Amino acid sequence: MTATPTHDTLVALLRSHSPELGESELEPEPHDQLTALGIDSLELLSLAADMEEAFDLDIDDADLGSAKTVADLLRIIEPALRKPAE
Repeated sequence: MTATPTHDTLVALLRSHSPELGESELEPEPHDQLTALGIDSLELLSLAADMEEAFDLDIDDADLGSAKTVADLLRIIEPALRKPAE
């Protein structure tokens, strides 16, 4: 993943919710499965709440339910990236 402020924020959120990433130097890749990172459905709900706050967006339940990879999470936050600054 390319380093941007959004990238750094998403990586920090993933680290805080993933026992596999935690404090390691591993960098999540877009193709990484959330389950392989140790993010189960309950942890995904917690991660989504943190993403909503960090990126100032509302995550649709259907989008969240279909999120299986880091790339899926990136697609969910794309609308926040296109928002004009207020």
